[in-house]
Amino acid sequence: MDAAAVSNTGADTKRPVIEGSVKKRKPLRTGTSRSDIYVTRERRKFNGQLNRVRKLLLDRHFPLVTIHGMGAAIQQAVMLANALKASLADQVTMDVTSDTITLYDDVVPDDPYADIVTQKRQTSAVHIKVALVDDLKKTFESRRSR
Repeated sequence: MDAAAVSNTGADTKRPVIEGSVKKRKPLRTGTSRSDIYVTRERRKFNGQLNRVRKLLLDRHFPLVTIHGMGAAIQQAVMLANALKASLADQVTMDVTSDTITLYDDVVPDDPYADIVTQKRQTSAVHIKVALVDDLKKTFESRRSR
């Protein structure tokens, strides 16, 4: 295979391979509030997160709760929103948006005299805004006033 055939395969468009260990930074979060739920891939936290969303909507009367999932946690975020909808008998409205997030990694080279290199990559994210239907809000408010 000649050099011209290799360069046309798209190998030039990939990020350069750097020898060393990759240290992934935490994603940057914009200002968060108590009504933001960040979902991870850990299934053991699922029931706790479901209870927290229900508590924020029903007990603490938050008008809107936002469920965030990124990368492999998108599936868990969607499952959490669907489980919430099922547990409240379809009395919630959901607004789903997707996004692409830029993440930064530090590459520590094997050579101790070389500088640390920062590289960026992108991953998908989903943001699900969940709110109670107005009829359900009135029902819970009337129960509280008794």
